[in-house]
Amino acid sequence: MQETGLRPQPEPQWIVVGINIAVVIAYTIYLRYVDKGQYNIIGDAMLIGMHVVICLLLAIFVLSKEFLMSAALVLVIGFSTCWTVFATKVFYK
Repeated sequence: MQETGLRPQPEPQWIVVGINIAVVIAYTIYLRYVDKGQYNIIGDAMLIGMHVVICLLLAIFVLSKEFLMSAALVLVIGFSTCWTVFATKVFYK
C-alpha cells in the first residue's frame, strides 16, 4: 500500500547550500544598501573569504559534500555578485 500526498523531503545538501547562499545575499545587501561606506567592497570580499574558509573547515568535520559544494558556490556567486554590485556603484554614480 502506497501513501499518496506525501511530499519528498529535500536533501540536506540543498538545504545547506541554500542557507549559505542566503547568508551571502544577506550580508551583500546589507553592505550595499544599509551600511553605505566607501570601502564596503573590501569588507564584503573579506566576509566572503571567511565564509568560504568556514565552509571548508566544516567540510572536514561535518558534512563533506554539502559544505564543499557550498564553499564553491559561495566563492563563485559571492565574488561575482560582490564585483557586480559594487562596480555599478563606482562606475555609474
